[in-house]
Parts: sequence; C-alpha cells; structure tokens
Amino acid sequence: MTRRSYQGTLSTTRRSGQSLVETCLAVGIISLLFFGLLQISQIFAAREVLYHAAARGARARTVGFNHWMVTKVIRVASIPNAGPMTEPAYENINPALRALVQTGSPGAVWDSAVGAVPVSAQYDIERVRIPEYLDSANWPRSSYVLDYENWDSIYADFTGAGVLPEGVMTPTVQVRVGQDYPLWVPGHRAFYAADSVNLAGESEIENHYALYLDDMDW
Repeated sequence: MTRRSYQGTLSTTRRSGQSLVETCLAVGIISLLFFGLLQISQIFAAREVLYHAAARGARARTVGFNHWMVTKVIRVASIPNAGPMTEPAYENINPALRALVQTGSPGAVWDSAVGAVPVSAQYDIERVRIPEYLDSANWPRSSYVLDYENWDSIYADFTGAGVLPEGVMTPTVQVRVGQDYPLWVPGHRAFYAADSVNLAGESEIENHYALYLDDMDW
C-alpha cells in the first residue's frame, strides 16, 4: 500500500467514525426530546383526571354524602393516576402472547397484537371491586378490597361544604384534588430536578348539601 492510499483510507475511517458519533448524538438528543414531550402529555392527561375527580367529589358532596364517601368517590375517579393495582394482587400476563413471543417471529407477534381485540382482565376485577370499595365502612376494610400503588399520593380538600358560623348555608361547594404525580419517563431529570410534580384539579358546584344531610364533619 502506498503512502497516499494509506492516508486516504485513514481519512475515510476518521470521517466514518465522526459520522457515527454525530449520529449517536443526534439520536440521543431526539430521543430525549421525544421522552420529554411524552412526559408532558402524560402530565396534562393526569391533570385532567384530577379535574374529573374534583367534579365527582363536588357532586357527591352537594347531594349530602359525608367526608368518607366523598373521599372514596374521588379516589375511584382518580384511578387512572393511581398506578399499578396492588390489592387484589394480580399479575397481568397473557399466556398466549407470551408463548407467541417465545416461539414466533417478530412479524407474527406484531400481526397477532394488531389483529387482536383488546381485553383487560384487570378491568373485570375492578368492575367488581369498585362497588364493594364504595360500600366499605372504613379505611382498613377499603384497603383490603381495592388499592393502588400511588393512591396515597392523591389528596382532597373540601371547602364551603356546609353552614357558616352565622347559620347561613354556603352558596357553593369547592373541592380541590391534588397529587404528587410521579414522573416515570426515562430522562425526566434532564428537564425537571425532582421525581414528581404537584398537580391539582378544582371544581365548584352549587351547594344543596344542607338540604339532605348534616354529616357533622364525619
């Protein structure tokens, strides 16, 4: 090999290596931006769930349900933000899909997943357990009926639900539902210093509470 051809080969190798590094950097940055957008979309969706939970809680409060019942209604409405179900214990495994992954080609697995009708065995469990949870009499009993990993990160505050010290019924019921929402997307620390963000949803409704029940702050 001549000196000139050797230098040419070396130059080509260097350019190829530089292109590879630049490609890796570009893919990394694009992936990070994609993960950031995905996390932001999840945060906006989680906030809408909290607004829905606040509206359900306000509705339950204004028709006369006590604090415990309103709390249960809010927790059920916020299930999409509650994370994995921990009680009853349930492992979400599809044996047929797992066997196909082990034996089939990627194309066959993809075709099977796209052509299948979505079925959620967990939903069938929740559909039965939620009415029983709403009927539970206290915290210990309720946690044995239904529980989720992040349910305790969701909290509610009721204001304006009842009668003022002067004996006048408050005109509206306000419910605020907040959550320390966990950030689960990889690389979120590149955009935010903590592993959770505080979100809140609020709802206000005309107060009919005192016409139904005086729950004495139960």
